[in-house]
Amino acid sequence: MSDFDQLVREQMQLMDQLLDVQGELDLYLETEKRLLQGEKKEERHKLRDQIKQKREELQKVQTLFTKQTEQVINSYKQMEKSSTVM
Repeated sequence: MSDFDQLVREQMQLMDQLLDVQGELDLYLETEKRLLQGEKKEERHKLRDQIKQKREELQKVQTLFTKQTEQVINSYKQMEKSSTVM
C-alpha cells in the first residue's frame, strides 16, 4: 500500500471519528436545552462539563484532520511528481 493510500485510509477513519464526536456533542447540546427548561441544576452542570470536554475533543480531532489533509495533499503531489518523472 502506498503512503498516499495509507494517508487516505487514516483520513477516512479520522473523518468517522470527527462525525462521531460532532454527533455526541449535538446530543449533549439537545439534552442541555431540555434541562434548561427544567430545574435540575446538578444534571446541567454535569452536562456542561461533558459538552466542554466534547468541544475540546472535537477541536483536537479537527486540528488533526487539517494536518492529515495537508499530508494527503503533499503525498499526492509527491506521487504525481514521481509519476511524471518516469
